[in-house]
Amino acid sequence: IYVKLSTENIRAIALFEKITNAHAKDCIIRENSVYFLVDESKMGLAIGKDGFNIKQLRRIIGKNIKIFAYAANLERFIRNIIPNIKTLEINNDNIIVSVPNKDKLTVIGKNGENINIIRDMLKRHFNVANFKLR
Repeated sequence: IYVKLSTENIRAIALFEKITNAHAKDCIIRENSVYFLVDESKMGLAIGKDGFNIKQLRRIIGKNIKIFAYAANLERFIRNIIPNIKTLEINNDNIIVSVPNKDKLTVIGKNGENINIIRDMLKRHFNVANFKLR
């Protein structure tokens, strides 16, 4: 699956890679946050010692920085993004996830931002049509 990136996304990825020395597979830019997708094995490198790289990126870009761990396996990818899953159902391109009630707001995010990013990432990298949270 190929992901089309805008000039703004390409610039953000270039900056990310320059600062972290980790390759970013994808980047989604929102009003208050920038989301990067990095191979699982490069997460520590991307974050940096004591979160140094994330802090540096936040200072330069002026937005919150969030990094997701990419896995080629769909189930593993979902579990990387939402670590506190209770149940996970995958039927073709429909996914239903349940998390503990106390974690629902975190997964959904402010104004649904987090869940929309999760949906975007799943659509862009795994062609998932429907993602539901229970």
